[in-house]
Amino acid sequence: MRLYRPKSIRRLLLVGFSLVVIPLLAALVHVTWSVDQLVAQGQRALFATVRATQSSQLLVEAITAMERNARQYQVTGETKLLDVYSEYHQKFLDAASRLAALNLSGLQRERLEMIEVVEASMNAALAAGYPHDAPEILSSVDGFRELTRDARKMLVDNRKLVEHEVDRLDARGASLQRGLIVQAMALVPAALVLTVIFTVLITRPIRQMDSAIRRLGDGDFSRSAHIVGPRDLEQLGERLDWMRLRLLEVEQEKNRFLRHISHELKTPLTALREGAELLTEQAVGSLNAQQNEIVAILRDNSLQLQKLIEDLLDFNVASSSAAKLHLSVVPLHRVTQSVLDDHKVAVLARQLVLDVSLQPLELDGDSAKLQTLVDNLLSNAIKFSPVEGRLRVRLERQGEQALLEVADSGPGIPEQERRRIFDVFYQGSASSNAHVRGTGIGLSIAREYAQVHGGYIEVIDSEDSGACLRVVLPINRSGSVGE
Repeated sequence: MRLYRPKSIRRLLLVGFSLVVIPLLAALVHVTWSVDQLVAQGQRALFATVRATQSSQLLVEAITAMERNARQYQVTGETKLLDVYSEYHQKFLDAASRLAALNLSGLQRERLEMIEVVEASMNAALAAGYPHDAPEILSSVDGFRELTRDARKMLVDNRKLVEHEVDRLDARGASLQRGLIVQAMALVPAALVLTVIFTVLITRPIRQMDSAIRRLGDGDFSRSAHIVGPRDLEQLGERLDWMRLRLLEVEQEKNRFLRHISHELKTPLTALREGAELLTEQAVGSLNAQQNEIVAILRDNSLQLQKLIEDLLDFNVASSSAAKLHLSVVPLHRVTQSVLDDHKVAVLARQLVLDVSLQPLELDGDSAKLQTLVDNLLSNAIKFSPVEGRLRVRLERQGEQALLEVADSGPGIPEQERRRIFDVFYQGSASSNAHVRGTGIGLSIAREYAQVHGGYIEVIDSEDSGACLRVVLPINRSGSVGE
């Protein structure tokens, strides 16, 4: 079964919000309803117990007044006392009627019925017209003691009923509290889990898009922009992938153009160089001092142009599938020393102080490409070094890795430019103050050759004020190192 996938990020947000909020709202409504029910039940119980207590109290007071008037009648024989007795008898009946209408327990109802029966027999004797000293009157008056005792017991029963209702409400409240705690323990983790799930569902395609855009910005067009998420974000990913293919085509066209123009320039440049060499050697006749100076300028600039064209060719080889390795065991310390020897004239011309520490080590690699890598690093360091500056070259082994560091005492590389300094044709802000402006592809070639060997190149903090470039390469070709 295919999982539900929203068509838009807005719908995904609405679904996530609904799944998280609706259970919480339902729990809130249930809590409100339960509390209202508990309060209403408490009010009803309190009202009933108050009415029962009041009626029982009135019943006791009526019986007490009836007993007092009956005893006075027995002693004095005053018939007006019987009229007062009749008034309290009516109050007794009213109180008994209100009690009977309440939701009494079985014991209370039996006790009330017994009180009504006893009181009815006593009232019949008093209302029958017997003399005040008749045995029937005496017997009825004595019966008020038991009647009062039973009425007071009923009042005590009502108080116990109040206590029972309070206990029952407490138990109901505790049960409700436990239920709310269980709901909270179930809903809060569920809401958190749903929040985490939808956070991942929302942020995952955004992270994928961010990664795809960063790869395009870094010039990596090899991986497609695959976005998994809402349909609108997937469509955006498809547009990113279309842009990647277009940029890849542009990159291929640029490389093809550079390759063609480099080869086209190399043929006439060869003729210029050969002509300059012939003039330098005075093969066509003697030259005066001014002519020799012009020929020297022509020769030097042709050599510089040749170096630029060779850099373009190396860059095309490094950035294309033609950059295949011809593996052999390469003594990297000897390669580095050989490159230093090649730059000896430039070092002497700038009067640079060399600090060279080369640990003997061998690794699996392409000798020509490693030589180009080291040459580009040293050329860059010499170009940016001031006169009488310091040039540090260090090669050492750390575990299964070879570390090559080249540091100069020039203006250095600002922190914000360190990521872009290896981009093709990029020249940092320090290039405007350089003694010789380059093409901006030497470090790009160095990065390509380091990566094709399974390593990487980076800018690190220097011991001096200048720049320090570090190349990390695996000793064995079977392994690779990551930044």
